Amino acid sequence: MEMAFRRLTDDDLPLLHAWLNEPGVVRWWEGDDVSWAAVVREYGSTNTEPVEHWLAILDAAPVGWIQCYAAASFADEAETRAWFAMGIDRTAGGIDYLVGEPARRGNGLGSQMIRRFVDQVVFPRHPDWTQVCASPQQANEASWRALANAGFRTLGTFEDTQVGTCRMMVLDRADEASVPAADGVPA
Repeated sequence: MEMAFRRLTDDDLPLLHAWLNEPGVVRWWEGDDVSWAAVVREYGSTNTEPVEHWLAILDAAPVGWIQCYAAASFADEAETRAWFAMGIDRTAGGIDYLVGEPARRGNGLGSQMIRRFVDQVVFPRHPDWTQVCASPQQANEASWRALANAGFRTLGTFEDTQVGTCRMMVLDRADEASVPAADGVPA
């Protein structure tokens, strides 16, 4: 199985909209608006925020969405302030992700997608980022386990006023090469 990544385009928005509204995803989407208009506004080509949106492609078929951004670009947001308070570098990147089809979840695809994205996109394209971070809700065990299986370590938890307890997960660039491979993904 060959996994690759390509930038999200406006032609992909109907697929992303469907994924974001799937019950297994929307329950963790932090109360965000996932209406068609909001998906176009947030993920479409007219959005000027400094966020890269990608599709994960497995054997020529889209299987997930993943984004990355410089944490410092969102330093005024409560979540990012919590990251910095926990010791995350100001030179860190953040990621968010989802596996689109419910039948594809629970078999290691999320860990594989995250690890390959870090190895193929995040660190190579952003040589100044010293860490990659994510903070899924503590109750979203599948998400934080996928990160752990991809080599991320837990820094601790913090309280988010909108979604409750979040688990702070990080992968340091310096440790990336020595982290055991996840799901057959080379480090």
